[in-house]
Amino acid sequence: MSAKTRIRRLALAGSACLLGALTFFVAVDREPSTVDETVSVQPLTAQEKSILHRAEQVLLQACMADSGYAYVMVEEEPASFLRRFPYVVDDLSWAREHGFGNDVRDEVRQRAENDPNKRYFGSLSAADKAKALAAVNGERPVGLIATSPAGVEMTRSDRGCTSQLEKKLYGELQTWFRAKTVTDGLHVPRRQLVSADPGFQAALSDWARCMADRGYSFADPARVHEAFRVRGPEEISAAVAEATCAQSTGFASVTRGLDAHYEALQGQRYGREIADRLRLERAALPLARAVVESQSR
Repeated sequence: MSAKTRIRRLALAGSACLLGALTFFVAVDREPSTVDETVSVQPLTAQEKSILHRAEQVLLQACMADSGYAYVMVEEEPASFLRRFPYVVDDLSWAREHGFGNDVRDEVRQRAENDPNKRYFGSLSAADKAKALAAVNGERPVGLIATSPAGVEMTRSDRGCTSQLEKKLYGELQTWFRAKTVTDGLHVPRRQLVSADPGFQAALSDWARCMADRGYSFADPARVHEAFRVRGPEEISAAVAEATCAQSTGFASVTRGLDAHYEALQGQRYGREIADRLRLERAALPLARAVVESQSR
């Protein structure tokens, strides 16, 4: 499939675990590829995901040390509010404790501001920053290529510590890069499909009427969340009302059902990538456990 003529460079700010560096991608607008494979997937547990994350951090730290640079391992970020509640807050207990997640966002923001890797990277000279960046990501964004569900072609270096640790853990580096690129990008288009579904819109109207009866005149949850961006009793009250209405009107069950429906359709289209990621992650677990155990001795 030929790429469209419009090609642009995207510079993406790197995460704390990449020393605050910049990871460069080449983006080419093209139509999404089609994969018609159905697969039944049993996701990894939260504990298994934590083991993989920790092993990646241990290997990244060791690789950066070999390159002459310091790196402080970082903990997993808590699930973002939008990933936890992509359509509506439907957990009363969580709403009573966290509201709309402003406390979690504040914690993440403070962690980013106090990130030791960001401070360390900022202390380096311009020359050392460039070398540290190359150590993490490789010198040029070539070697790995994948197309996201949004149809954007992304490339990354197959050199550098990030690729080195992924090759060590997951073995098939190009397969891993493609599988991770695709699976990490599935949730946004799925939310769009769910939100445009007539069943969602009908249930949303019921939810909005329920909220209005409680003194909250908002057309959708996103507008409620935007109106209560400050941590406090008002945020908690609004979140409790949202969760109560989500449950009592059936809006929560409708969104869960539609999400599962469109997730199944994505599984048919991207079955190969979903299966590859699960296969590579499960195969990596024994080594990941050994890496984590060796580091804790």
